[in-house]
This record gives sequence, C-alpha cells and structure tokens, in this order.
Amino acid sequence: MIIRKLDNGATCSIRERNDLNSVTVSVWIRAGAAYEDDRTRGIAHFLEHMMFNGTENYPPGYIDREVEFLGGEINAATSYDFTYYYVNLPYEHGERAVELLSELVLHPLFTEEMVEKERPIVLEEIARSKDNPQEVFIETFMEKLYRKAPYRYPILGFEETVSTFTAEDVKGFYEKFYTPDRITVSIAGKVNTEAMFELVEEKFGTFERSSKVDEPEVEEAITPAEKFEVKHPAVAVPNLIFGWRLPPCSREDVYFEILDSLLSSGRSSILYQRLRETGIAYAAYSNYQNLLFGSNFFIAVITDRLKESEKAVREVVEEVVSISEEEFEFAKAKLLKGEIFGRESGEAEADAIGYALTVMRDPDYYRKFFEDLKKANFKTFRERISFLLEEPLIGVLRPVF
Repeated sequence: MIIRKLDNGATCSIRERNDLNSVTVSVWIRAGAAYEDDRTRGIAHFLEHMMFNGTENYPPGYIDREVEFLGGEINAATSYDFTYYYVNLPYEHGERAVELLSELVLHPLFTEEMVEKERPIVLEEIARSKDNPQEVFIETFMEKLYRKAPYRYPILGFEETVSTFTAEDVKGFYEKFYTPDRITVSIAGKVNTEAMFELVEEKFGTFERSSKVDEPEVEEAITPAEKFEVKHPAVAVPNLIFGWRLPPCSREDVYFEILDSLLSSGRSSILYQRLRETGIAYAAYSNYQNLLFGSNFFIAVITDRLKESEKAVREVVEEVVSISEEEFEFAKAKLLKGEIFGRESGEAEADAIGYALTVMRDPDYYRKFFEDLKKANFKTFRERISFLLEEPLIGVLRPVF
C-alpha cells in the first residue's frame, strides 16, 4: 500500500494486487449523518442520492450505464461518520473508473427538479424502515444509548426534515464537507501504481475548496442502565438487545474485535453454544460498532423465551469476563484467519484502507492490524472488556398483540 497527499491536500492510497483481474476505485468523504444538525437530519444520505442525477459533463444515468457496459458495478453508501462511492471494474478499465468517479463526486449538479425527483424515493425509504421492526428496534436502541452524540438520530433522517430540503441545502452540505482535506481516493487491484497516481492527481488533486467544520462532541463511555420496549405489528419472534457505550474507535478496537470473535464467530462461539445449541434462542450474536464520537458493543438475541434468554446472556457475560487465556488465544486465531480471508478481496481492501485513512486518519489502523492483533495480550483484554460488568441498556422487541 502506497499513500500520497495530492497537491490540494486530498489523500490517495493504492494497493497494487497483481493476483487480481479487477480493480476497485472508491472515494471516501469524512462526512455522514453525524455531521448534520436538527434541520438537516438525513441530508448526507439525500446528497448521496443526488450525486447520481447527472454532472457538469454527463446526463443522468450515463455513468451508471457506462460502468455496467464495461462489466462492472457502481454504488455508494452513507454511514454516520462517512460517505463513500465506489466502482468495481475489470482491471483494464481502472483508469476509466477514476475518471468516472471524479466526475460523479467533484462535478455534480444540484437542481430543484432533481431534489423533487429524489425526495419521494427517500421518503419511501423512511416509510419502509418504519415497516421493518428490526430497523425500528435498532434506531430506538441508538436513541436510548446515546444522549449527546449524533448517533441517536437515524441516518435516513425524518420525514419532516427530508420534506424541507432544497437544492441550496444539499449544495451547502456538499460544499462544506466535500473538501480535499476530507477526501480519500482508495484503489485496490491490478493497476500500474505510478500511472494511476498521475491520473488521480490530475482528476482529484486540482480542485480547491475549504470550510470550517466543528467536529461533533465525543460522548463519555457511560452506559444508561435502563430498559426499554418496542412493540411492532410485524414482529414474529421477540428480540432482546444488551448494549454498552464505549470510547471512540482507536487502535484498541482490536480487543473488542477479539471479544466479538469469542462471542459469536462460528459454531464454537460462546453465544452459539449457550443459546443456540441449547434451544433457548433461534439466533444470538454480538457486534462491535466502531464510531468516531463514541463506539458501542451489543449482544442481540432472537427468542420467544425472553426470561431464559436474559438469564443466559447474563451468564455468558460472567463466563466471558473470566475466560481462560487458552480461549482468548483461540478467539485471536479465529479473528486472524477471518481477516486474512477477508483481505483476499480487492474491494474489501479498498474499503478497509479508505476507512482507516478517512475516518481514523491513521493508516496503521489497517496496515498494522495483524501486528496489533498478535501483540494483544490476555491481561489487557480482561481490562478492556471489563465494561461487560456494568449493567447494560436492555431492549425488548415484541409483537403488538
């Protein structure tokens, strides 16, 4: 992996992979739902939609059609801390991928006509999310877990905010956050590194834009020890969630990833053995969500035996905080092999590198993951997972009847 700063301050990373016959070009922006205010909830995601509605040089739909004609795919995603756009193409079209993405990201058009075209589409997404009990449940969980951090608001926003967006609003968000210092071009695949750097400099290194951004406030890692309940008519089987608020993401994330591996990676995992194999639950899993202004860890269970499942999860937590060093090393090994397997994909590498450079602003978050994992020690692990001894936020998702 080679990383360079472009003339205007944007970042470019290239991971040359001659074992592949494809290339992934992705453009990452340090701007997601976390950077919105009360009037603009949902605008980062709305902007992502708007970016595919034509550019200064191409009419709507042209870029999508050309990518598909060349045998590839193009898409985008909005999260809390970032937005990214990517193209996967056969390697011989790698330079064209750079050209098309630079046009898409740097030269969009914002018209009221396009806002009105996208508005009902996004409003329908919001309506569909309300019909999905799991989405409603997780959104409620995030709202209860965070009291200050912007993660307490849904990425899609609200009907009342999305209904008011104008082309000027969308353009304003774009110009404030899509600046060189917040942009990373991450490329992985079969490419000529130097030729690709030259093209990226030409396409991404010449535009100038700057703005002052106040980063959101970091929320303390204090879990609200409360219980909440959500009822939804579409629920077939009740759900349980146990959540803890954690510090902002960092290189220490490796310990939470080991915990996740220990709890829910494969049939040998503790949650599978204690809840799934015993028939207490239909499914049980954990998840570490690494976020800039306060991360979280949760355990989720799908079960119609709620009291037994809550008791079982509490027993699992007690078991985990007192595991043996042998079990710790086994979880590390599983995580290591999974990461090695995951990095076989050029798309996965481009994504992981883009995240490290854009969100973490630390290439070692990706580059030294294996080193950090191998160095992870049992004593520190026990200290880092001591948050499990705190009373969690507990949520229940039930049918209405």
